[in-house]
Amino acid sequence: MQSTTRTSDGSRDLDALLHEHGLRNTPQRQLIYRIVSSSPQHVSAVHIQRQLEDLMPGISLPTVYATLELFAELGIVHKMAMVDGAMLYDTGQQRPHAHMVCRECGRIFDLDIPPVNSAEINAASEHGFTVDSGDLVLHGLCGDCRARLAGTLPSPTTAD
Repeated sequence: MQSTTRTSDGSRDLDALLHEHGLRNTPQRQLIYRIVSSSPQHVSAVHIQRQLEDLMPGISLPTVYATLELFAELGIVHKMAMVDGAMLYDTGQQRPHAHMVCRECGRIFDLDIPPVNSAEINAASEHGFTVDSGDLVLHGLCGDCRARLAGTLPSPTTAD
């Protein structure tokens, strides 16, 4: 397992990590990482690009995707494929974790359990498969949607 430099708040030091891999830490990479790591929710590349429009006009969506792919390869950003094909990103800085997705409102919640356990890794190994990552995504209804569907909460208003 590779060692990772961490800042005082426990987050990975992007500059040091990129340098370890012979890569430059560009302003675009810094901003994209800052947006992903500071977001309380899992974010899409489109969401990141929209936030970047004010900070760095002209940054393209392909640049955002390429940067997120690089970060995923380096292990500092985690990708999560949604049922509709959309890809969401988070840093998982707090810990490796599983996810819960509400089928009604689409919100994603972190679940405080490891996404893969040693029994699953061992079972894969018995079939000659080497696990390097894993995701656990549970689908269902969040508490708010369950209450709303039961008639005890009003429907959410659309902010867009």
